[in-house]
Amino acid sequence: MAVADIRFYSESFGRWVSYSMILPEQGSGPFPVVMQLHGLGDDHRSWIDRSNIVRYADDHSLAIVLPDGGTSGYLNWKEAGRLHRQAWESLIARDIPDHLRRHFNVTSGPWGIGGLSMGGYGAMHIGLAFPEQFASIWSHSAAFHLDDYLDPDLIEPAEIARASIKTQAKALLNSGQPLPVVSFDCGADDELLPYNRDLHTFLDGIGFDHHYAEHPGGHTWGYWDAHVGEALAQHSAVLQGARESS
Repeated sequence: MAVADIRFYSESFGRWVSYSMILPEQGSGPFPVVMQLHGLGDDHRSWIDRSNIVRYADDHSLAIVLPDGGTSGYLNWKEAGRLHRQAWESLIARDIPDHLRRHFNVTSGPWGIGGLSMGGYGAMHIGLAFPEQFASIWSHSAAFHLDDYLDPDLIEPAEIARASIKTQAKALLNSGQPLPVVSFDCGADDELLPYNRDLHTFLDGIGFDHHYAEHPGGHTWGYWDAHVGEALAQHSAVLQGARESS
C-alpha cells in the first residue's frame, strides 16, 4: 500500500486543508473509497501512526481516506461571514469527495465510512445523512451522546436537531430509501458502552437492521486496532457487491 498526505483548497473552509490517503499498489481501479474518521484529540494521521490499518488494507482493494476533523464532531458550525468557516460535515460529504473524484482513480460511489469515538459518531451521523453516498458504516466506541453537548450559540438549531443519531435513523427508516449496512462495536470496559447499548436497543426497537458487538477492552488504540480489520472487511464486501450489481 502507498500512503499519501494531500492538501487542497476547501470551499467549505475558505482555506487549504489536509487529508491522508492509503492507496492500493495493485489493481487497476477504480477503487471504492472508505472515509476513516479519527477521534477527539487526534488528527488525520492518527489511524496511520497508531494502528496497523495500512497493513490491514493490504487485504482489500480500497482507497482509505483519512480526513482531519479537529474537535468538531464532524458537524457544520456557525460562520461569521468569511470568519470561523468550520463546515466539517460538508468537508467530509462534499469537498473531499469532489477532490477525490477529480484527482484519483476512485469510484463515484457508493462508498464506506467508519471511525472511532468522536469519529464513530461522525461516521454514523454522516453515513445516515447521506445514504445515497455511503452504503457501509462501521463505528468503534462511538460517542453517540455527542449531540447532548452542542451549544446553540455555536451551531444552528436545525443542525442540532440533525445531530441526533436516533432521529436520523428513524427518519431514514421511514423514508423508504435503501438502508446502508450499519455496524458498531464497543469495549466492555469503555466508558461509552452505555451509549452504544442504548443505540442498539433503540435500533432494535424501531426495526432498523444493524450489527452490534461488544468485546473485551476499553477506549484504547489496542482495542481499535484489534477490530478495524473487521470493519474494512465489511466495507470491502458491501462495496464490491455494489459494484457488481451496478
